[in-house]
Amino acid sequence: MFDVLIREVAARFGLGDKALPLVQMLLAYMTNKDTGGLAGFLEKFKSANLGPIIQSWLGGGPSAQPITNTQLETVLGSSGGLLSELTSRLGVGRDNVTSSLGYLLPAIVGRLTPGGSIPTTYPPEVVSMAAAGQSLLGAAPAGVTAGTAAGNGGGMMKWLPWIVVALAAIFGLSYCGKNRTADAPVTGASEPAVVAPASEPTPMASEPAPAAVEPASAPDTSASAGAASTPAASADAGAAAPADEPAGSAVVSLMGENSLPALKVYFDSAKTEVHGDFATKATDLVNYLKANPDAKAVISGFNDPTGDAAKNAELSKNRAQAVQAALVAQGVTEDRTVLEKPAETSGTAATNAASRRVEVVVRK
Repeated sequence: MFDVLIREVAARFGLGDKALPLVQMLLAYMTNKDTGGLAGFLEKFKSANLGPIIQSWLGGGPSAQPITNTQLETVLGSSGGLLSELTSRLGVGRDNVTSSLGYLLPAIVGRLTPGGSIPTTYPPEVVSMAAAGQSLLGAAPAGVTAGTAAGNGGGMMKWLPWIVVALAAIFGLSYCGKNRTADAPVTGASEPAVVAPASEPTPMASEPAPAAVEPASAPDTSASAGAASTPAASADAGAAAPADEPAGSAVVSLMGENSLPALKVYFDSAKTEVHGDFATKATDLVNYLKANPDAKAVISGFNDPTGDAAKNAELSKNRAQAVQAALVAQGVTEDRTVLEKPAETSGTAATNAASRRVEVVVRK
């Protein structure tokens, strides 16, 4: 029910394996009976004059309006509020958490309110995830040790590493003084070792800057390239190329094979963010799928031929999953989508920018 959303949040906002606990804690907070359940949660937004936005979320679908980080801060950003709780317990940046909620809330509210009404009971998956999230909300925040949680003992633990370093320095100086001899002149003080803090975070690796352009015909042979493990013919055959290929992030609606609606979703270099025009541009394709229950959306990811081949293979897969999540957010059920690896994923267009894309075609 939430698998696609979790994968998308993990990739789009850099949360990795923290995307699942984020969704679990969000569901726990939204459905907590002690605070009025989902109705009480949504009332917070209505009290902030965001009623029309909330109304557009009910029942899901393409009419769901976006919410900004500023609006989320207004509703959930108070001291001890949801944003503070999630930030401290996950140990990630507040902006990442806020942007993630802005993406998740319209989709989750839509799934929890089938038919546009707030239910009295929730599916077992929702209940299970909310229970797990409640346990996480009751645990100690990330980075808080048992010593610091214990009160006064935590204050001593805070200073213990510095005391140890100071004692070691004193001992070292004392030892060096005892070993100096009167007839051995000192030629220079030794340079003290620099001790890196143990808690310093390791920066997340990013995709390297594009290397020299390889021939456009060089195929990406990585086993993980594309959006699935089974090779298939490139979706290029089903969707004619637009006259002017975009130079960056964009969504192009077009007619594919047999005059069926199709999409080309273009991405900025090294990015997986779907352009904001997706909901508008995907209207014809979404409406066709809803009117034809035997049809499915086949989604194929591509990348340009520059940079690291293995990372590019993963990038094309993540782009396909991002478009899949965008379709699901527009009301297309996940079982009506198919992630399919094209025969060649790399350098399949005239320019590098045009190669950074995902193609969506209809298959019956």
